[in-house]
Amino acid sequence: MSENQGILKVTPKTTAIDLLITIVVGYLFLLWFKPHVPSEDPSTIFWVAAFSAIPAAGTFWLCLQMFKVTLVHQRKLKEEKKD
Repeated sequence: MSENQGILKVTPKTTAIDLLITIVVGYLFLLWFKPHVPSEDPSTIFWVAAFSAIPAAGTFWLCLQMFKVTLVHQRKLKEEKKD
């Protein structure tokens, strides 16, 4: 197996996929946070939940990137151990 096979690369496609997944997760956070906003005004409920979902989605994005780096490192170590 060549040295570059099995290693995830950062491409516009993978970046777009990560961004799409993060937006979907951010929307799910928005839906999750809405019932917990202490207000009766629907506009206030939406904006507070949305601004609470932004850092949660950002944290998810960082965790996703760290997972991908860890996965590449594990695959690299496994390949080195095999040789």
